Amino acid sequence: MPAKILIVDDDPNVQRLLTYTLKQEGYEVAVARSGEEGLDLAINQAPDLVVLDVRLPGIDGFEVLRQLRGDPRTAA
Repeated sequence: MPAKILIVDDDPNVQRLLTYTLKQEGYEVAVARSGEEGLDLAINQAPDLVVLDVRLPGIDGFEVLRQLRGDPRTAA
């Protein structure tokens, strides 16, 4: 079973390049275009790896990471 990788990036060019390259290497790839979407996919799909941009619309990548790690400073 291939490893699942989640790409969280709002730049379509970055999305396409990473998706193409990772699929060529045999990975299963999901893409999110915002912090909220990325957080939702990360929680519900439990990928093996998340490639996370820090500058995202909505909540930024740092906040996504805090919430995924369960940082107590985050507001629920």
